[in-house]
Formats: sequence, structure tokens, C-alpha cells
Amino acid sequence: MLDGEKEDNYCRSLRSRFDYLRHKYQLEKCSFEPVQFFKHRPDNFPTIRLSQLAMLYHIEQNLFSKICKINSVAAVYDIFKVNALYYWQDHYQFDKKSQVKKKMLSKSFIDLIVINTIVPVLFAFAKSQGREISENLVELINQVSPEKNAIIEKFSYFGIKSTNAFQTQSLLQLKNEYCNKSKCLECAIGMELLKSKK
Repeated sequence: MLDGEKEDNYCRSLRSRFDYLRHKYQLEKCSFEPVQFFKHRPDNFPTIRLSQLAMLYHIEQNLFSKICKINSVAAVYDIFKVNALYYWQDHYQFDKKSQVKKKMLSKSFIDLIVINTIVPVLFAFAKSQGREISENLVELINQVSPEKNAIIEKFSYFGIKSTNAFQTQSLLQLKNEYCNKSKCLECAIGMELLKSKK
């Protein structure tokens, strides 16, 4: 993202700091994958997400320790209440000004972080220490709002409603392990649906 000629002083400053750190830590031979902007909504651009992540690390000292101690989704929302750096309030990309907009992590995005990152990492970390915290994690994911996607909408169409993320994750697992593998006769929901069609 920092490659190429940029007119922006902020970008030039970042480039200068990056070049210094790359030399200091002997990263000259490292290759970096290009970031993708295509097919992303502007609020999900890598520039915005990286700025939010940097701000999270800046504000929250000992982030992993704090996450290990959480016992509610409200506590997660407090930790992840971060805004992109001031520069990004009126930018989505370097050298391209946009309308001023606060770029905070949305509740739905934080919910995805809980489902796809926090719960699996806490489970793996506890397991590596020989601790059992499955009940706590189930309780945590039960506090998260249900996911919204095409698969969950399809289950809803068939009358299977979800009230939290634990249930939507269960339905996604059913879809992957039973529906996708045509194991309808081994699935309680599949059997019920087949009976109702008679």
C-alpha cells in the first residue's frame, strides 16, 4: 500500500518509518502480498481495517490477557470500541479524500470476531493448558446475535429460526456435515423435513 509515488504527507511519513524499520530488522528480503480492495465495501477496505487494528493495539495494552478474562459479549464490545486514526476519517485510500465519516468497528463486525476468532482462540489456548472452558464459551456465543447469511435465511424459510450465534453456528455445521454430504436420513432435521413432505 505504501509503494509508488504518493503526494500525501501522512503516507510519506509512514513510508519513511517503514523503510527505517525494514532496515533495522533486516526485512529487505521479505516479500509482501498485495492487498485487495476489489469487491470490498469501503468500510471494509484493508486501509481502514489495518488502521482500526493498529488503534486497538495502541489503546488496549495486554490485549490477549484481557480477552482471556472476558465473561460477556458486552466486555468484548468495550474492548473493541475503536476508531480508525484521524487521517482515515476523510480517506479510504491514500491520496483520495472522501466525505468525513467516523470509522468504528460495527457491532455485527465485532460479533463476527467473537464467533470466528475469540471463541476458537480461547478454546485452543485453554486446551493447550489442559483447562476445560467449553461451557463458558457456549455461554459467550449464546449472547451474540444470530448471523445473517444465505444459509441461515434458507433454514429460516423452512421454519428453523435462530435466536443467537450458537444456533446459527450449529445450523452451519449441519449444512456442512449433513446437507452438503446428502446425509438427510442421518439428520433429525432432514428426517422431519422429509416426513412433512409426505
